[in-house]
Amino acid sequence: MMSATRETNSAGFRRFDAGGATLEQLGEAELLRRLTSIALEAGAGAELVLPAGDDAAVWRVAAGMDVVLSQDAIVEGEDFRRGWTDPEEVGERALHVAISDLAGMGAQPRLGMVTLCASPATQVEDLLAVQRGLCGAALGAGCRVAGGDVSAIQGPLVVDVSVLGTVPPDRALRRDRGRPGDLLVVTGHLGGAAAGLRILTEDLPATPPARERWLARQLRPTARIAEGLALTELGVACAGDLSDGLLVDVGRIIEASRCGAELWVESLPVDAELPQVLGDRWLEAAIGGGEDFELVAAVAPERLPAVLDGWGADLVPLQVVGRLDLGPGLRLRDREGGAAVPLPPILSRHFRQP
Repeated sequence: MMSATRETNSAGFRRFDAGGATLEQLGEAELLRRLTSIALEAGAGAELVLPAGDDAAVWRVAAGMDVVLSQDAIVEGEDFRRGWTDPEEVGERALHVAISDLAGMGAQPRLGMVTLCASPATQVEDLLAVQRGLCGAALGAGCRVAGGDVSAIQGPLVVDVSVLGTVPPDRALRRDRGRPGDLLVVTGHLGGAAAGLRILTEDLPATPPARERWLARQLRPTARIAEGLALTELGVACAGDLSDGLLVDVGRIIEASRCGAELWVESLPVDAELPQVLGDRWLEAAIGGGEDFELVAAVAPERLPAVLDGWGADLVPLQVVGRLDLGPGLRLRDREGGAAVPLPPILSRHFRQP
């Protein structure tokens, strides 16, 4: 948890509300100039013919590529609290949350557009730090922040990010291309983000290494861009990102692909400490908690050996967790061919349960 008595964190980043002029004192025109300056310092890139600073940016699409678009927003009080994090971290998180959708499509991120909604009493340096976090994360992902907008709001801070990526024609990973018999595979580990949220909200007891891992999964997620590109290159056709958890996102695949599925509890890739710390609620965190931002893909059994053989050592691990079938719906078993297990609650919905 963050101390209110220090102006920077251990990495030297500014904390929220550390002092300085407010947006009301600075004004919109000067704020836009400063935000634009940060974006320009990150570099334009050859495809960005006209970067931030004009009425609109101009982007030259590479010949023969499909364009993939997505949008996501993070809202103070719903997706983060300023006592948990710092402004640069919020910017980084906003960018990675948005481009995770591109990763789920097997696309390379190219551009981001950002709208910042803040109250007039917001300190200027807080928004500039958010912008630095966004632009730095974009640069690390191989894309650029091309522009955006600011707006006054009588409410919490909102960071709304639109992203564009490219993928070779007809090679985008899609939810509607699963087939009965396909094996379901996931990247990385599940449940860490949900455990991190419980550390922040309930001070969940865990060893220091586990606390650090799980807080990082919640506050500093990483979009699996390289893994999405690898799935595309290895001939996989059906995938999606795990923003809302395995239950929800596999549910979207089976709805789009008009089939059913079963998941195997024994095969779920989770930290060894997760069941120890969460007890009976570990499964709820692993498949119903959301915000892990891993990928799930459906792979034909005959293609799986080639996918595993071609999976680079620099990529996060790939694990088989279930299978698509004729249905009905989504079911949970303790292991492949094993006993049925009740589905745990879904915690990732903004509004009501499905």
